[in-house]
Amino acid sequence: MEYITADTVNRFCNTNEALLKNAPKALVLEFPGLGGNSCLGGVMNYSVYNNVYTRRFAEKDILVAYLFTGPWSWGNKSAIKIADGVVDALLEKHSMSNVPIVVSGGSMGGQSALIYCADSRHKITACAVACPCFDVHGSYTKTPDLTRSVISAVAGYNTSIEEALKRISPLYRINDMQDIPYYILCDSEDELFDAKGMKKYAQKLNYRILSGVRFVLLPGLSHGIFTPEERENFHEFIESECIPTSLYNDSIFKPLKKERIIQ
Repeated sequence: MEYITADTVNRFCNTNEALLKNAPKALVLEFPGLGGNSCLGGVMNYSVYNNVYTRRFAEKDILVAYLFTGPWSWGNKSAIKIADGVVDALLEKHSMSNVPIVVSGGSMGGQSALIYCADSRHKITACAVACPCFDVHGSYTKTPDLTRSVISAVAGYNTSIEEALKRISPLYRINDMQDIPYYILCDSEDELFDAKGMKKYAQKLNYRILSGVRFVLLPGLSHGIFTPEERENFHEFIESECIPTSLYNDSIFKPLKKERIIQ
């Protein structure tokens, strides 16, 4: 996008680039949750993205960008276009080429990251999401915030609202997803997005792609909650996909078996 450049990119994301001591070797994109929140730590402001995880990424020369795609964006056309523009600008700014690009996010951010793996013009390396809205079409009436934000995100589409909602629903985009490793974290007592439905989605996705889907169900937890152990595994999965020789092992990534697909 012509208005997102190496000079202006920090108006469209906040990053940990000030924490890096060397040129970045990989890029992690984090999509915002509803309202600009994030269960991963991102915040919509112009400060340095500085927390325990982004500092650890910086130590490995991994650039992390929390995207300003909008607090009600739901992975819509505008969000995808802005995200692609940010990637272009960051690659140019840091003279990166052919580097791993891992996308992540929680809740709306997780849904957006999954949709980005279907609609981005960039080759994505891996995707790690927490409690994503896997079916926007089936979930948008759950709360007033979901209803008004989702309709706002797709009101400008030149299709019916139903078709537009399916366009931003990962459940309906499985055939468009890039064939990469996926890490999907789910809370068993998620009050917004049904855990059983999310597992069925993960298994259907796993059945179609070759790279595998790691599905983790955290018992007894409500929407957006991590256990410390699983937060660590989530981080290590992203890092291992950015630097494949560093941490990758079977304990971190165990994809679902194909024969466990639920019809």
